[in-house]
Amino acid sequence: MVGPMTQPDMRANAPLTPERLPPPIIEPIDNAVIVPVEQNDGLGCGVFRADGSFCELSRTRISDNRFTAHPVMPDISEATKLEGTYLFGGLGRHHFGHFLMESTARLWAMDGRQERFDGLVMLPFTNTDFGSVLRRRLLAFFELMGVDMPLHLVKAPVIAERLLVPAQGFGHMQWATGTEDFRRYVRSRVAANCKPQGPEKIYISRGKLKHAHQQVDQEGRIEDLMQAAGYTVFHPQRHSIMAQARVYRAAKVIVGGDGSAFHLVPFAVQPKTRIGLIQRRVRRDAVDAIANQITGFADVDLQRITPLSSATTDQRLPDPIDFSTLIQQLEQSGFI
Repeated sequence: MVGPMTQPDMRANAPLTPERLPPPIIEPIDNAVIVPVEQNDGLGCGVFRADGSFCELSRTRISDNRFTAHPVMPDISEATKLEGTYLFGGLGRHHFGHFLMESTARLWAMDGRQERFDGLVMLPFTNTDFGSVLRRRLLAFFELMGVDMPLHLVKAPVIAERLLVPAQGFGHMQWATGTEDFRRYVRSRVAANCKPQGPEKIYISRGKLKHAHQQVDQEGRIEDLMQAAGYTVFHPQRHSIMAQARVYRAAKVIVGGDGSAFHLVPFAVQPKTRIGLIQRRVRRDAVDAIANQITGFADVDLQRITPLSSATTDQRLPDPIDFSTLIQQLEQSGFI
């Protein structure tokens, strides 16, 4: 049986806008034509209804103000037919932050479902081996979310006998706070499937990321400072997603530079946790979005640490920070 939120809704075709999340609606489509990501700048992809009309909900927000484009209706004369009922998962991104914000944002539709899905349909991003990264690292997140169905990576047009297309419940910038449905879903799944395990105070480091511009300026000095204050330095990319979630659930104090790790933290962190978010780059709007996500998802004590001294003129390097300002703000906020 289909739940009340899967009934056709006049808002399902409303144009998506960056200013606000779409409402938590799900459109059921019979004989849906699923189009993979097109190899062009528009990255057109998504779902057509049997009558040839395009389903606006199947577009994905991929950056500040950018959405995947409307694709071209393909020749479906030889398209594979998927028998059964499927859930549309949207774009498949291999980058961890983009994966969380774009590839998991429709899973909320599994909550309270009254029918079993025969598979989750995803559209791999262009020029990446999403399947390989999924098997090595990202599949663990779906397991954490209780996804118990096969994943179908669509690289050529297919027709699904029945497809449920949920709106994105989470995403970039203004969408970072998520819908109530998405927040409730991810936090309940993490709480149910992940036991806290780790130190009480952690510093989330970016110091071992591949490229210097991804790091926090003077990160080695910051690590020494935090270790002297009783923190354990944590490099999330060296741990499984489940291990990361366990550490975040166990921590009572978390400090670190803004970035992808802080998209997962709000999914797992316990209420009343103290969080020190260090602004490591001049993109204030991106840091604001992360801060809004943290406070939107969890009842925590968030403090913004703003030690930047200027913007870098060398894009290969991180934006410089004033170390004395960093120490002063950490002390004033009670983190050290």
